[in-house]
Amino acid sequence: MRMWSWMGAAFLLLLLQTTSLGYFRGNLFLDLPLLFIYGMGLFYGPVQGLLWGLSLGMLQDAAAPDWFGFYLATRGLTGYGIGRVKEMIFKNRYFYHILIIGGLSLGLRLLYGLSLFWLSGDLSSSMAAYGRETVRYCLGNMALTAPVLWGMERLRRWVAEEDVTYPAEKHRKKKPTR
Repeated sequence: MRMWSWMGAAFLLLLLQTTSLGYFRGNLFLDLPLLFIYGMGLFYGPVQGLLWGLSLGMLQDAAAPDWFGFYLATRGLTGYGIGRVKEMIFKNRYFYHILIIGGLSLGLRLLYGLSLFWLSGDLSSSMAAYGRETVRYCLGNMALTAPVLWGMERLRRWVAEEDVTYPAEKHRKKKPTR
């Protein structure tokens, strides 16, 4: 039953992402669903990362005024890709996660910028403003990486305590023996 809490956490982060748009002037410089998809791929592998990426990407595409399919494709590939390389990432080192999210955010913004500039045809007038927004977006995601992943790790441990096929003793802190 606790496994359904992931759906609640995803809904809460998506709700925070969409409702906080009204409180900030200009663009919102963070992407909470991206951080959630990263965590799900990291914790549960490529299939779960892909499924969460596709579902949250579909919801973001439905809410975005841009061309349909960008969030669906990029979030799905992000979840799958992180799930495939999850064994190469040190899960308990938040600095690695912050760097990976920064690079991933930069790559996604550059990909989005290519499509934006290709469709508009006007590269010179909007490049500086888009560059500033990209830096703020990357820094915002990097600043929220550690708190979001910390919360997701706590939720994962709580869910694992109920699962009878997964030994919860691995996640409990052991008392020192004398």
